[in-house]
Amino acid sequence: MPADPPPRPRIVDEPGILGLSRLTRGRFGSRLFNLFFLLVFAVILIQMVSALLDHPW
Repeated sequence: MPADPPPRPRIVDEPGILGLSRLTRGRFGSRLFNLFFLLVFAVILIQMVSALLDHPW
């Protein structure tokens, strides 16, 4: 009978995006992530409205 194959190596968790895994795993990181994207879209919306109001029709 052949010997058992060697055990597989442990599976290591992938690190988070951009190395922010410790911050993004918890509830605080999730809220911070959502707040960042909300802020980005708010800035885009404010710039769009400002550009429309400044445009001479």
